[in-house]
Amino acid sequence: MDSGVKYMDSRTRVINAIERKPVDRAPYSFDLTSKIIKGLAKHYGIDPDGLFSFIGDDLLYVNTNNPNRQKIEKQAEGTYLDEFGVLWDRSDQTHEIGDWGGIIKAPLPEPSLKGYSFPDGTIPGRFSHLDFNALKRQKRFVILALPGLYTTCWRLRGFENFLMDMSGDEKFSCELLDMALNFNLGVINQAPDAINGIRFDEDWGLQKGLIMGIKIWRKLLKPRLKIMYKAARDRGIRIFIHSCGDIRELFDDIIELGVEVVHPVQPEAMDIAKLQKTYGDKLTMYGGLGTQSTLVYGTPDDVVNEAKNRLEIFRDGGYILGPAGAISTDTKIENVAALADFARNNFTAKGK
Repeated sequence: MDSGVKYMDSRTRVINAIERKPVDRAPYSFDLTSKIIKGLAKHYGIDPDGLFSFIGDDLLYVNTNNPNRQKIEKQAEGTYLDEFGVLWDRSDQTHEIGDWGGIIKAPLPEPSLKGYSFPDGTIPGRFSHLDFNALKRQKRFVILALPGLYTTCWRLRGFENFLMDMSGDEKFSCELLDMALNFNLGVINQAPDAINGIRFDEDWGLQKGLIMGIKIWRKLLKPRLKIMYKAARDRGIRIFIHSCGDIRELFDDIIELGVEVVHPVQPEAMDIAKLQKTYGDKLTMYGGLGTQSTLVYGTPDDVVNEAKNRLEIFRDGGYILGPAGAISTDTKIENVAALADFARNNFTAKGK
C-alpha cells in the first residue's frame, strides 16, 4: 500500500496517527495470548520471543514491577500473590482461556480497610527492570499497561462487592478509589521518559451499555480520572484507555478528560463506522477486528476482508489496526496468520 508518504519509524507513525498527521501507513498492533504466540511462532518456524518483531508490531508494551517484595508464605503451585494481596490462579490450565488468570481470593471481603496496608506507588524502582537507553534507541512506540482505578478496586473487593459499594457505600468507595489514584500517581510520576503512552486498563462496558451506569461513573470515577490523566499528560505521555464493551455514553466525557486513544473498540458491541463518523476527528480508535466473531469463527479471507474494511473506514487516519482485545486461545492459527501476513506482506512499508 503506497500512501505517498515517506517511510517513517513505528514511534513516529503512531504519534502521527494520534495527531492526525500524514502516515506512510496505518500503524498496527496485535494483542496475542501466550498460547496464540506459541502457535503462531510455530507456524512461522521462529522463536516466540521474536514474534512481534517478525510481525512488525508498532507498539512495545512494558509493565511495572514490585520493588518492595516482601517474604510471603509459599503459595500453591500455579498461584500468585500480587503486592495488593490479591491471590491469582496462574496455572497452565488458565492459559487455555487467556493470560490474565483468575482471582482466587480478594484481600478485602468486607467494605473496610482495617488491618490492610495499601501498596505505595511512590516507592522507587518500579521501572528498574527496564533498560531505558535501549527503549529510547529502538523505534517502536513504548506503552505502559497500567491497571485503572476501577480495575484495582474491584480486584481488591471482588467484582460484585465493589459494584455494590459504588451504589450503596459511597464513603468507602471514595476512600478506596482515592488510594488507587494515589498509587497510580506515584507510578506515573516516576515513569521514565522512554515511555510514550500509558494504556489505563479498565472494563467499564457490558455488551450493551455501562456496567455501573453513567451517573455513578461521572460521580465517583470521572473526577479522579481527570487527576490521573492530567498527571500523565503533564509528563508528555499520551493517554490510551482500554475498556471492553459498549462505552459510547462515555466518549464525550473521555474526550473532555484528554483521552486520545480508545481500545479495543469491539465491533460486536459498537458500530465502528458510526464511531468514526461521530468521533473520528477527536479520538484515535485502536482495535476493531472482531475477537468474538470474525477472528474466531470466520475464514482467513474473512479476517483479511475485515481488516481491509477497517482501513477503508479510517482512510483519513486516526486508527491503529488490531484485534478487539486479546485474540482468544480457541482462534484458529491460520486466521491469525492471515492477519499477520496481510500486515507483513501487503501493508508494511518497504524498509521497515
